[in-house]
Amino acid sequence: MVNIQTYTVADLRRILNPGPWFSGDPIPITRERALSQINNPRAGDSDVVLLVAYDGDMVVAHLGILPDLVFTSAGQHKVGWLTAWWANPDRKYSGIGMTLMMRAMALYKNGVGASGFSEDAKKVYAATRKFTTIKELPGISAFTRFDTSQLLPKRFPFLKRLKLGLEFADAVANQFVRVRQAFWRLEQKLPKSVRIEYVPELDSEAEHFITQHNQGELTKRGAKELNWIGTYSWMAQVPMGEPPAFRFATTASNSRCFYLKISDGDDGLVAVVMLSIIDDHLIIPGCHHNGRAELVARIIGHHLAALRLKRITTYRADLMESFSQMRFPWVWSSSKTRSWIMAGTCVEGHPTFEVQDGDGDCAFTV
Repeated sequence: MVNIQTYTVADLRRILNPGPWFSGDPIPITRERALSQINNPRAGDSDVVLLVAYDGDMVVAHLGILPDLVFTSAGQHKVGWLTAWWANPDRKYSGIGMTLMMRAMALYKNGVGASGFSEDAKKVYAATRKFTTIKELPGISAFTRFDTSQLLPKRFPFLKRLKLGLEFADAVANQFVRVRQAFWRLEQKLPKSVRIEYVPELDSEAEHFITQHNQGELTKRGAKELNWIGTYSWMAQVPMGEPPAFRFATTASNSRCFYLKISDGDDGLVAVVMLSIIDDHLIIPGCHHNGRAELVARIIGHHLAALRLKRITTYRADLMESFSQMRFPWVWSSSKTRSWIMAGTCVEGHPTFEVQDGDGDCAFTV
């Protein structure tokens, strides 16, 4: 018989401090995600953040929920973003994944949302006829350096035997890339009046600036939320060569983030930006500026070159347009689309919102 267990923020805190962790294959959540959940500034102790279906001691399905707030003309609403949704493919457990999702919708009546989901999950969401697309944005995923030694063997496993040759080819090609980027940086110098302040966390000045510029946004995440995202990463630490026991584990050899406060002469603070880098892949969980998209894009371009990053993904039209106008020397780029969907009372009337790239659970992964 299958039983469904709910875990609140308080439950995860008790399990973490101290106690034996979840066992089995798969485990329903990592310690890193649990630590992030219990420090979420928008989550309360009684908020349910994890649903697990057990057949005896065996996990047969699990669904994570990330508590958040959304803001509409009707006010503020507590919602939950669905994340790490998995169900055992055995026919005897058919429908258990949908059962967990319906349970989540019952718990978060104001709304449950999803973003950055797979095509398989998209079909399930559509089949329920309960979700509304609140935003769909075109984006780009652009490579700034050659990385065939990592990408090609993943797609064509037989190329693993040629890894050393591919690494050599990447190294040679990236010498030309560095020259192209160096010329671009000379052409796109930053004005002398611009000052970039790197801060360990966003302060009250940054919070005030963000609040002035996020009023039309769905989640209105401020300094406190962006600091939490940067401090409590979902990156899992696993032994080299061993697959993670958690099917949705986000593993990386390096992960870091930068908080930028950008000022320009007498204009003072003109932008606050969070840059997150996971395995040399740059994402932009939060970006606010007072009409200075070109300056922000130029600064990001300088970071891409100086840090020798391999890739950037963004869905911000203002930054994509600026990159295009400045002709940043991409190695290769492709178009992408990301949707944010929501079910529940808070989206009735189909309001229009602005979203950040990191809204939902997208700030934690690439």
